[in-house]
Amino acid sequence: MPQQSERKVCSICGKTFSLEHFNYGNRPNRSYCQSCNQLKQAARSQGGTEAARAFRDEMRRKWVR
Repeated sequence: MPQQSERKVCSICGKTFSLEHFNYGNRPNRSYCQSCNQLKQAARSQGGTEAARAFRDEMRRKWVR
């Protein structure tokens, strides 16, 4: 079980969360947080795979230099 002090950066929004925010959907240690996963899934539902990819790229451009 991870310690409370262990943290990780979301690859989509760039925010730092505890490791428990990256364990969902019966898969541990994902690269993006639960919130970004929900937003990405909503984009995919509305516009398909390309919309989900565009969402990820747009969010990453905001924080990756």
